[in-house]
Amino acid sequence: MNDKNELKYSVFKNLVDNLYDEVIVWDDDYKIVYVNKASYRHYGLSPEELIGKTFYELTKKEYWYPSVLPDVYKNPRIVSIIQKTHLGAKIKTTAVPIFSAKGKLEYVAMNVKDVVSEVPSTVKDTVELKNKDFITMSKEMTVLLSLTEKIAKIDSTVLIQGESGTGKTFLAKYLHKKSKRSKKPFISINCASINGNLLESELFGYVKGAFTGAVGSGKKGFIQIADGGILFLDEIGEMPLELQAKFLHVIQDREFIPVGGTKPIKIDIKIVAATNRNLKEMVNIGKFRRDLYYRLNIFELLIPPLRKRERDITPLANYFLNKNNEKYGRNCYLDEKTLKIMLGYSWPGNIRELSHIIERLVVTSEKTKIMPNILPGEFFTLQDEEENIFENTDINLDEIMSEYEEKIIKKYYELYPSSRKLSKELKISQSKASRLIKKYIEPKKTRES
Repeated sequence: MNDKNELKYSVFKNLVDNLYDEVIVWDDDYKIVYVNKASYRHYGLSPEELIGKTFYELTKKEYWYPSVLPDVYKNPRIVSIIQKTHLGAKIKTTAVPIFSAKGKLEYVAMNVKDVVSEVPSTVKDTVELKNKDFITMSKEMTVLLSLTEKIAKIDSTVLIQGESGTGKTFLAKYLHKKSKRSKKPFISINCASINGNLLESELFGYVKGAFTGAVGSGKKGFIQIADGGILFLDEIGEMPLELQAKFLHVIQDREFIPVGGTKPIKIDIKIVAATNRNLKEMVNIGKFRRDLYYRLNIFELLIPPLRKRERDITPLANYFLNKNNEKYGRNCYLDEKTLKIMLGYSWPGNIRELSHIIERLVVTSEKTKIMPNILPGEFFTLQDEEENIFENTDINLDEIMSEYEEKIIKKYYELYPSSRKLSKELKISQSKASRLIKKYIEPKKTRES
């Protein structure tokens, strides 16, 4: 082959690196020697994080199942298999044994394709995986889950705290699953969604004739229904003060009296509560009982917000991407620039917001590759600075405008590093884009050099 028709190695590698289908190569020590960027979509891991890892390290963490590699090494032949990743992606893997000139098995090369349903399937709203309870790669969540498993083994009350959308209910279910009460009921009640008077009868139940409109034979409350299992009280900070006193008695004595009743009923339950409110502050201003707070807070589980665990954003985004691809019969994936913007976003709505954003992107994207231009506007606001912009009384309007302009140009230039690309994305002329680059970008480059 003459030089004109030869493909340079660097060009060839760049092509394979960016193929939509995953390409992965194992050596004869069961170690990954190459994988392309599709690994982000399937496992939430970069090629750099995977290359050098052994088959045993990865299967121990259940990144995919079932496995095909040992079978190919034991009985060398081409094998195709349907697998599922820990992010919920359904994939078809074709493993091909590669032999040396002497007939020795040296490598196994795999081509991994996404499997998309012909007809969109119904997908549950809750995050449920076959072999993986939590999608996480962050140290913070790993530590939290380890602590949760220890606390699950004892019957003391637990208080789960975290911002809205961080997964407090999901963590409570995980605690139930890991506890000795896992075969018994998990009863969940949201204290904010039920009127105060009705909340009492829902929790404690009532006897026959307890009040006008009561069911003739009476009704069991959630406390009694949860007997033997776990009672989960979400948004405990919304429980009325007068009801807090009655619930304190349940925690202390493990018994209760139904509404309208006179005889106490003994129960065996573990109580788990959750809130996104600052209960300590509510105690100080008289909105929450101090004694109840300390009874609930024997063990505290604090879920960090998504912005504090950046390593979880990529695997979670790809999990929701796989889930919605299946739901809507799409085959979308995130452009690297889109993912970069998402990694820099503050996620005030946490995992719930991420889930909704990914669903919106899958539905609205006209192309398979999800580009930055269809991200919602809030991804391009200067969230950290705008809260304090008016605190400086010495700054004038021109300075404010110039400050925002500089930040916008720097942020977009990272993603679109040329005047042509920048002008297209910001819908300005190329000459104006060039002037702004000279004003805000080139002086920085000069200083750094």
